[in-house]
Amino acid sequence: MISPDRFFARYTFYFAPGAHNEARKLFRRAIRQYYVVQRRYVIDAESGKRKPRVSVGMFIQQQKKQRRIVERFYTGRSSAGRPQRPEIKLLIARLFILWGRYALTPATFSWKTEVGRQTSFEAFLFELLPQLGAKDIRRYVEAHWRERKQK
Repeated sequence: MISPDRFFARYTFYFAPGAHNEARKLFRRAIRQYYVVQRRYVIDAESGKRKPRVSVGMFIQQQKKQRRIVERFYTGRSSAGRPQRPEIKLLIARLFILWGRYALTPATFSWKTEVGRQTSFEAFLFELLPQLGAKDIRRYVEAHWRERKQK
């Protein structure tokens, strides 16, 4: 778990002096919300409380020469395909807004990966997101741009 204030202190020179404190507050909220959304839970329909899993039903499973009743649970995650990371999508969207509103440089990416110079926003994301568990940063940024165009 990273400290949002300590991480943001390394990038203070990218922000205007008057807007620095407001940007730091929003960055802190974005990181905290990332950790909150990262915790998985399901809301139980009967009680309305948060639970790690909810019982969906039971089925009979044949195991060698006997049959067993097995309970089926819903955890909120799909079992097939690549796991979705909505917390990273939300964090990237909030960081684009924060950087675009308060930073002195635009929130852009260089597309020439080997020969081009890295932008300040790109350096910021490439240092932050691997610490939070997002390895393929360009994939998340491209997905963010694709989803923005659809809406």
